[in-house]
Amino acid sequence: MTDLFEAEATTTTSLDLRRLQRSKRRAARRRMTLLVTAVAVVVLTIGGSVAYSFLQGFESTEEAIQDYEGAGQGNIQVVIPEGATGTDMAATLLEDGVIASTEAFMEAWNANPDASSVQPGYYYMHKEMKAEYALDALLDPSNKDVRTITAVEGKSLDYYKQAIANLTGASQDEVQAAMDNTEALGLPEEANGNLEGWLFPDTYTFDPGVTPQEVLTAMVQRTINVLDKHNVKPEDRERVLTVASLVEREAKKDEDRAKIASVIYNRVDADMKLELDSTVKYLSPTEGVWTTDEERAIDSPYNTYMYPGLPPGPIAGAGEKSIEAAINPAETDYLFFVTVNLKTGETKYATEYADHLANVQELRDWAAANSTSTDE
Repeated sequence: MTDLFEAEATTTTSLDLRRLQRSKRRAARRRMTLLVTAVAVVVLTIGGSVAYSFLQGFESTEEAIQDYEGAGQGNIQVVIPEGATGTDMAATLLEDGVIASTEAFMEAWNANPDASSVQPGYYYMHKEMKAEYALDALLDPSNKDVRTITAVEGKSLDYYKQAIANLTGASQDEVQAAMDNTEALGLPEEANGNLEGWLFPDTYTFDPGVTPQEVLTAMVQRTINVLDKHNVKPEDRERVLTVASLVEREAKKDEDRAKIASVIYNRVDADMKLELDSTVKYLSPTEGVWTTDEERAIDSPYNTYMYPGLPPGPIAGAGEKSIEAAINPAETDYLFFVTVNLKTGETKYATEYADHLANVQELRDWAAANSTSTDE
């Protein structure tokens, strides 16, 4: 019996030991499984992060705004139309190969407070320009391709005709044809179809390919604008321009314009002949300031030695200062004036004819001293 009980005891202890060992092994396996799982999670997390970063970098590269780096190469003419927006300009520049993307240009546009001051016109630019540089080029007036004409004060239609021909490349006959179509130029009715005096002297700029009609229309419109600026009524425009043209041709200094205008009005009011050499020069455009007896005998309503009052129309393009003088003449009693020094432009005035003759003699003395003849 004892042996039997002892054998059973030994067997029970062994079983318990084996159960304990198996339990430890299961616990160890669970710990290993948890460890491996944790490691796997860490590895996957790190790997996913790296992969995500890589993909993000790839996507960022794909989404980066395309732009050129330098100032570009080669030459190209770009046309910016009237009323173009920044987006319109970007599309034009992209199509012409100037910029790499519209996004780059608009980014530069939004960062530049002067961007909206880009003017329409033709521009000299390069291809493959950095968008910022392309915008700078559009803001630089020196990059514009323009045609410039300066209409000088005191000149008549023949002078302007040649200047317009030179500007546009048209022949004088073609310019004359444009001049004859005064209705197309917007010449007001009060001009009676006479373009003389209605081409305002100024500097004008045009796009390449400008036509004589476009130049003439701009000059006529500028004259109307100046007259409107000074509140000249339509019925007074021709008279004002006529007096202003006489002032323009006779005055040598700005300070004399209003006084010469007063002499003109005073003589007209007194029904006196103006006797202005400038009107004779209009009929016979010879060199110098003097006129001959033969020239002063030309029978024409423009000859103010022969006919009293104003000539029938302007004799030249008058600048704004002469127009202002014709509108607001000085208040004087002068009936005579003469420039006594042709170099300095000094001009003297008189109410009495005897005083005027003394001033004329001063001119003759000056001319004699300077070897300038007054006998022409």
